[in-house]
Amino acid sequence: MQQSIPELLRSATESAALNAFPLFGKGDKNKSDELAVDAMRNSLNSLGIRTRVIIGEGEKDNAPMLFEGEILGSGEIEIDIAVDPLECTTNFSEGLPNSLSVLAFSERDGMLPVPGTYMEQWIAGPSLKEGFDLSQPLKKNIEKISQAQKKEIHELRIVVQNRPRHAELISELRNMNCSISLIDSGSITAVMDICLGLGHYDAMIGTYGAPEGLICALVAKATNSEMKAILRPHTEKHKRQWETLGGKHGAVLDKSDLIRGKEIGFIATGISTNHVLQGIKKSVNKISGQTIIITPGKSKIFQFEREV
Repeated sequence: MQQSIPELLRSATESAALNAFPLFGKGDKNKSDELAVDAMRNSLNSLGIRTRVIIGEGEKDNAPMLFEGEILGSGEIEIDIAVDPLECTTNFSEGLPNSLSVLAFSERDGMLPVPGTYMEQWIAGPSLKEGFDLSQPLKKNIEKISQAQKKEIHELRIVVQNRPRHAELISELRNMNCSISLIDSGSITAVMDICLGLGHYDAMIGTYGAPEGLICALVAKATNSEMKAILRPHTEKHKRQWETLGGKHGAVLDKSDLIRGKEIGFIATGISTNHVLQGIKKSVNKISGQTIIITPGKSKIFQFEREV
């Protein structure tokens, strides 16, 4: 039986994860990132699919990356990809949870390229039928989550990145008696948990990386979850890039503004364990792990194993 596109692309995230894994917890995040990037590039080049990179994810942090516009592989099938060969590099280098290798795809021009800057993101699961209204106060939107989740506000748990820019947001949420999960990194893992309804978190709010935000928008669209976003360029260069792409400063974007395609999918291989995936494990003669594939209306976790 011929493999589907997502199953073929699994090899790219699994290769990146396995190639970087020997440096897990070794404190060298740049070399780890480089190993993951090289393995993903080689894997994609070996496939009979023509892939165009629209997000290589390294720009904002000056990290090794697959380059915007880079063409990999060959064949009649053409797709766009947004990748993060080693998500949570700091966690990976410190031997902590939530490191992943990630790839999102769509048909050509199905994802809106975004600059390597920041994006305000509001994400909740599919139960939130009445979407966020960013013209309304935070409390009104929290009340919507409360009603959708059939929980009291004090029972909600909101993911917020632990950064000074979120001090006011954190204070407001605490004044409402919400529980807050403060993360240093791992927004993609948190969004998988929220959009798949695993129950650890109820929503994610705050300003995170725009490349990760585009990937999160695809997860939200594939799971019929709720997302609103505002691009927040942090330099004049990124403001000009956003304008060149036709973006308007301060405009509220829906997930469907960011992800316009219908043939979409998300693939992630766990490196260190998180709420969704087991991390890579190595024994005397084998190495094993898990990869998740999320496509519209479906998600499946695959076990993989290699001899060593």
